[in-house]
Amino acid sequence: MGDPSATRDLQKFQAWISRFFGVGKRSGDNNRKEEPPCKRPSGYIFVRCKMLRIDSNFPFPLAAIVVLGCSVAFGQQDSKEPDAPNKPVGSKTTAKSNKAAGSKAKSSKEDSEPSAEASESTLGIELFAPRKMEMQFGMRFMSNQNFCTNMHATIPFPLNWPEQRVTVTHSQIPQGVLWAFRDLPLGSKQNALARQLVMDIAGLGPNNQLDLLVNVEIEKSFINPPSDPTVFVIPKKPGKELRFFVGPGSPYIDHELGEVKKVAKQIAAQNPENAWAQVEKLYDWVRENIEYRKGPIRHMREALKDKKGDCEEMTGIFVALCRASNIPARCVWIPEHCYPEFYLEDPQGEGHWFPCQVAGDRQFGQMHDYRPILQKGDRFKVPEETAPLRYISQFFTCKQKPAGQGLDPSVEPVMDLGPLKDEIAALQNPAPAAPAAPGNTVPPQ
Repeated sequence: MGDPSATRDLQKFQAWISRFFGVGKRSGDNNRKEEPPCKRPSGYIFVRCKMLRIDSNFPFPLAAIVVLGCSVAFGQQDSKEPDAPNKPVGSKTTAKSNKAAGSKAKSSKEDSEPSAEASESTLGIELFAPRKMEMQFGMRFMSNQNFCTNMHATIPFPLNWPEQRVTVTHSQIPQGVLWAFRDLPLGSKQNALARQLVMDIAGLGPNNQLDLLVNVEIEKSFINPPSDPTVFVIPKKPGKELRFFVGPGSPYIDHELGEVKKVAKQIAAQNPENAWAQVEKLYDWVRENIEYRKGPIRHMREALKDKKGDCEEMTGIFVALCRASNIPARCVWIPEHCYPEFYLEDPQGEGHWFPCQVAGDRQFGQMHDYRPILQKGDRFKVPEETAPLRYISQFFTCKQKPAGQGLDPSVEPVMDLGPLKDEIAALQNPAPAAPAAPGNTVPPQ
């Protein structure tokens, strides 16, 4: 027989843990809606767990239960989202519309993953030729000749957009690893623009490998332009959400440069017949005046100076020209490429985001590309960095103690794009002309 007092203490402790993590309802909270623990922001999860590990006065076995409880609650659930309607290849679909830049993220009780679907207005575009693809995202850690502790890593992870549906099919993450999704911008009421997979590992011994993998099914659709683009107008009073896409602060992009303002003013002085025509003139100016040249990332002012740049510089210049014309615009990031989107409103005041391909084959108001969208936006703050980021790449840190002479710990991001791998590989050696988008043909029926 065990000690009755110890048993009572353990029961009290378990009840406290349940209340702490929101499992079940608190006393007097009969009208409170139950919410799965994984729907809490990831920062909350990690801070809370660290507080328990460091500050609790419980004996070590109970502290271990806390850590294990965090792992079970947040790291071992296979998140699933309902599939998007399976339309025949080549069919056209129109997504639900809403005001301004989009509605807040929504999720169902059945979803164990926090859904951050960007249900933006899409009345102005047509979605067609959906293609489902199996992909895998994650990280691979190698400790090599080291004891590694306090391992912390993040990688970009795709989320839902009108043209993209992401369903987590299963995860391959060992017990004891804390992981969660973090949606950005942090603390914002606007739609999530990017998602990170955040992972914390207590330790890893020498000569060990740890794979943290999440398998997904992505359904991506092509976008065609609206049937009548002449009805759209530039928003007169951008709301708070839209000001994020017209203001300063984006790394490598500056819409207040003298040359940018000069070009925007010259095009406006031509009195384009409508807003769509004005944006298209900005688009054509970039394609006609900036020569595509692959190279390292540079500030757009350098590309304006020598009139050369790759997809990032050309996209940045177009975004700057739009913002200088009071037209909201943003960068969209996909593997090995980026392109811009611009924002206009219809006569009813509904907002619409339209993509275009500045570097590559001409696509204005449309996008025929099956590569998954990793993020939309070009100015993010994350806890791991002090300065704003234009693109959120992978991050890794740990404390290490060498166990002998050898290699430092290493981490390898995993982004297995499934059937698109061969098409991406073909882009590694593009022709002297601008790179073509992969998969820009309707798949066989």
